[in-house]
Amino acid sequence: MDARAMGPRLESALAPVGSRTCHVIDAKYEPGVRCIVLYRADDQVVRGDLIDESSDDRDRLRPVVDPSVQLSCFPDDPDLPRLPDVAAPATLRDILRDALRDVLPGRGPIGRCRVELLRYRPAKRATLAVEVRGRGDQLARRAQRLVVKSYHDGHKAEAVAAEAVLLDATIDPAAPLRFAPARAHVPELSSVVYEHVTGRHLDMVLGGRGAAAAGAMQRAASALAAFHRQPVVSRRAWDVIVELDRFVARSARITQVERSTGGVLGDLATRLVATAPDVPAGVVGLVHGDGKPSQFLLRGEREVVLLDLDSCGRADPATDVGTFLATLRQRTVQDVLSQRTTAGGAQARGALAQVFLHAYLQAAGAASDEDLRRRISWYEAVALERKALRAFARAPRSPLTRALVDNGHACLDRLEGVR
Repeated sequence: MDARAMGPRLESALAPVGSRTCHVIDAKYEPGVRCIVLYRADDQVVRGDLIDESSDDRDRLRPVVDPSVQLSCFPDDPDLPRLPDVAAPATLRDILRDALRDVLPGRGPIGRCRVELLRYRPAKRATLAVEVRGRGDQLARRAQRLVVKSYHDGHKAEAVAAEAVLLDATIDPAAPLRFAPARAHVPELSSVVYEHVTGRHLDMVLGGRGAAAAGAMQRAASALAAFHRQPVVSRRAWDVIVELDRFVARSARITQVERSTGGVLGDLATRLVATAPDVPAGVVGLVHGDGKPSQFLLRGEREVVLLDLDSCGRADPATDVGTFLATLRQRTVQDVLSQRTTAGGAQARGALAQVFLHAYLQAAGAASDEDLRRRISWYEAVALERKALRAFARAPRSPLTRALVDNGHACLDRLEGVR
């Protein structure tokens, strides 16, 4: 995880001639399980897996550098075997020719295809922006912009594609909610192709104040409430008790390498387990599963496009609201730790969170539902523990982990009436 130490080793293995800058851009460290680090070396994205060189984990075709880090250069990913085909314009163009026959510009053959990486989660999925143009002078001036998501599991891609079609078919035309249209499922690539949609990300207003920021929050809250009224089209069920058990196990493993940090993570996980029976039972409905500001795209004066339905499933809708509020808390904590905000800025972010919560309760017709408020607070604490564990996995020495745990306890304190 030390870019200064790994930079020269990557340079030696990947580019013996010339200098190479190196940055760690992501990591997933689970003590006793695995460690994957994502590097950017100049203009190249490199996945590094910590391995036991003497075991069967080593792939003899991929370079290994000290301390037993096996390297895979994007788009090569041992867990995404079809990613090289998805990321290769010529190969992708040929495969999309039939899959998108009815949606190509001018409905003609593809002449050119451009591919750009948007987001990459090693071993999980990659999201790429694709632009295709037809052949001929007339068609070449018309481009179709698409988003292709490539998954590690073909069954996951199939489920996401099927749910996207059902969601679009069951949407309420009168609601402000919209989805990015799914244009094709490409089984041979374990991928789903979406139409690119334009708009303004909700993230862009989080630093603002006043009526504009509050109005954007209200629109997002109304759209989320509309999503929760959708028919439950997903077969995937999310069990919070199972997740809490994972929290406890992961905290215990962290304790083996970082006793103090693992201890505070374990304390919050244990408290969540203990308080779970006291949380009022909620209805089971359709949930987004990763509801955060970056998933909301504001379009026009009214419409809101909800993005990234990979984690869609069946659970208490309070989970989505809690996750959204936890993300706002996380952003505030990050800004405070990095001194990017003042006390006034943090207070403004907190006020926006209350605007969102109030607007959601109003749109859901539950303004006086105290049980729902309690469930939202509890699920916010769950989301903060999840984010704290992820913060440790990305940067074990960061103070963010403990700060998120403290905020999780604050949510539970509020539930218990502790001052």
